[in-house]
Amino acid sequence: MKFRSERLIYREFTESDFHLFYSVFSDEQVMKYALLEKFNCEEDILPYFKKVLKNNNTLENRKAFEFGVFLTSDESFIGFADVEIHNLNNFGGCGEIGYFLLPSYWGNGYATEIANSLIEICFKHINLHRVAARCNSNNLQSERIMKKVGMVKEGEFRKVRLKNGQWENEKHYSILNEDWEHSCRIIPELTPL
Repeated sequence: MKFRSERLIYREFTESDFHLFYSVFSDEQVMKYALLEKFNCEEDILPYFKKVLKNNNTLENRKAFEFGVFLTSDESFIGFADVEIHNLNNFGGCGEIGYFLLPSYWGNGYATEIANSLIEICFKHINLHRVAARCNSNNLQSERIMKKVGMVKEGEFRKVRLKNGQWENEKHYSILNEDWEHSCRIIPELTPL
């Protein structure tokens, strides 16, 4: 899968993208609130990257879509975005979105554009009926983005994330397909490439 939004291109990772993939998951600022710990060496993240590449070749019963995110203007790599499928059937399904941006691209509205695009991929291209997202409760910027894209807070799980040796809370948000369809969508549509 490959898509284009107003300012961004989303494409699945290839073998030659390992250094880009590693640059996200090894960045201390990016991983500050992530569920995963920061990777300190390439060898540690290689199994995860190989799993992503293998998943890209899966056609049936696919459980995840992982994208490298690039600027349309100059094709600069800016981050990682993914959709995880929890269940899928003839009546729809449930999934979860996530994204990480390299710090030099923070504050430009890219995370909101990514979240909107991932939600559209979930509803229009994967045919889910519910999309969730979650964040460390200390990550107020991530929570603002979830609200901005129309997600509704469902709750806060207490001391569910172990991060740097401490248990931290996690906020859960979601949006339903019918809510998304009936909202005022002034965002330009995503274009499959």
